[in-house]
Amino acid sequence: MTPTFLPTEYHLEVYEESFVNDSSWLIQSSTPFSGIAVGDFFAHQSHDGWHGAPNTATEKFVIQQIEHGFWTCSTHNAHKLMLLVKKVPYSH
Repeated sequence: MTPTFLPTEYHLEVYEESFVNDSSWLIQSSTPFSGIAVGDFFAHQSHDGWHGAPNTATEKFVIQQIEHGFWTCSTHNAHKLMLLVKKVPYSH
């Protein structure tokens, strides 16, 4: 039996303070996102829909937790990254 390879969709959702809330930002791609790690800074300036955007002069978002979700359907596979970010002060 020859395996069937389906295309993969990639999803990225960013949550503020809790995964219980709706995501504040999301994006979908046909190619994987680059490596993301807990402790990375998250540049928020390209989106205006934040519930509590950092004051860019004194604060930043830091990735606090990452969760992965996977599923498949008849037309494609999917991989979703869910990032939990937290506002922290810049350290000088």
